[in-house]
Amino acid sequence: MSSSSLPLWLTQIRAARRVSVPLIAVTTSDPAHCIRTILSSLTIQTDQAPPVLKWDVVNGIVAYNQAGTEAITQATEANDVFATIRPQDALSVAQKFPTGSIVFFQNAHRFIHLEGVTQAIWNLRDQFKQNQRILILLAPSFTIPEELKQDIIVIDEPLPTPESLQGIIHDQYTAANLEEPDPTTLNQAVDAVRGLASFSAEQVTAMCLTKKGVDLTRLWDRKRQLIEATPGLSVWNGPERFADIGGVKAIKLFISRLLNGNAPPRTIVFVDEIEKAMAGAAGREQDTSGIAQAYHGMLLTYMQNTNATGMLFVGPPGTSKSLVAKAAGNEANIPTIVLDLGGMKDSLVGSSESNLRQALKVISAISDDATLFLATCNSLQALSPELRRRFTLGIMYFDLPSAEERQSIWRIYLSQYQLGESEIPDDNGWTGSEIRQCCDLAWRLKCPVSEAGNYIVPIAQSTAEQIKQLRHQASGRFLCANHSGPYRFDERAVSTNETRSRTITLAD
Repeated sequence: MSSSSLPLWLTQIRAARRVSVPLIAVTTSDPAHCIRTILSSLTIQTDQAPPVLKWDVVNGIVAYNQAGTEAITQATEANDVFATIRPQDALSVAQKFPTGSIVFFQNAHRFIHLEGVTQAIWNLRDQFKQNQRILILLAPSFTIPEELKQDIIVIDEPLPTPESLQGIIHDQYTAANLEEPDPTTLNQAVDAVRGLASFSAEQVTAMCLTKKGVDLTRLWDRKRQLIEATPGLSVWNGPERFADIGGVKAIKLFISRLLNGNAPPRTIVFVDEIEKAMAGAAGREQDTSGIAQAYHGMLLTYMQNTNATGMLFVGPPGTSKSLVAKAAGNEANIPTIVLDLGGMKDSLVGSSESNLRQALKVISAISDDATLFLATCNSLQALSPELRRRFTLGIMYFDLPSAEERQSIWRIYLSQYQLGESEIPDDNGWTGSEIRQCCDLAWRLKCPVSEAGNYIVPIAQSTAEQIKQLRHQASGRFLCANHSGPYRFDERAVSTNETRSRTITLAD
């Protein structure tokens, strides 16, 4: 394999080998595939020198080739591999391996923080450096101990490329004695397994093959299950479309044009209430754990390096911010991934950052780095200017719906709840969420919609001062979700936007 055709991570490993870097950590979702790929890139075969060995907690050190077998015999008494079950013992034995040895250490994240293991790894640094030996630590994610941060180079193995996934799908068709899939089916299958490790993609494809070929629906279902095994990630599976959302015409039109434009996203990433996860990162609040600063830095770097774009949705609760974000994927038939930053937090030091790193790796693979971030936010003060600038498509303000917009929202929910022609309550200042809540109550209580309205206290009354402040903050600074152009707050116009009880028919 020529260096010019190697992906970046393999080029880095080959360079590290060439200059005798002794300690490397590789994040990988498939250690077996990773080992084979690394050895192939180094043009090392199992029957050739130098010695190649691997360790796991069940088998201890085992040889990967004949030279590795000879190395074990020379390094252990009577070839006693069981003496290498404990990780620190195995690393001590590794000191005796000959020049050029390559040692793979599997599931290193479970042992690297143990006191004896940390010291044993450090002990190998200078010895391995002298004669081109290398220890390659493998794990799904890493939190490197402070004692080793200056000594270990961390390299990330990306998830399979679309070309690799095509090969995996072709192989499964061949193994099942099926005719080659047509280009359309192949591309759809690749999209369905994009973001999975090689072994997972192979297994789910094999399980979803029928006599007629791959079952794409089952393939997506299995992929969804595997994605949701990643802490903080879930795939939104709701049926919402823009037609189900009343009002906010400007943002629906903008996103529709974006989804059908010259650079359409392959994945929507929805982050709800992003300011909660970022609290403290902007320096206005104290973040004693340091997690907010870590999240902040990782998101800044990720969005810049992948050229990700996005929008921030600001406005009072219940004004369709989350609903628009969730419906966006359905409009283009692309996945909407919910990124729950709070759900990634872990009590173990460094685990929260590792969870976000792994989640972003999955998002990159699924989207092929064509991602649209849509994040809701109730307080922009918690977000740094640097992070706000990463949402390059701007900040969209969602105001309380106008009387005309409320009428269209009533029609949508009266129809959904099969309430028919109804007299509705005084809905001045109501949000779309409150209109839906009123229809839901009327259905549950088997009462008129006008009566159900007695159980609603709109946020326009309960948080009137906060909404007024938010409107002043947004006026002239943010785009408007309800009409094209910047949002303009006109208190006189708002005061005339009042309605009283009236009857709405679905045919109006």
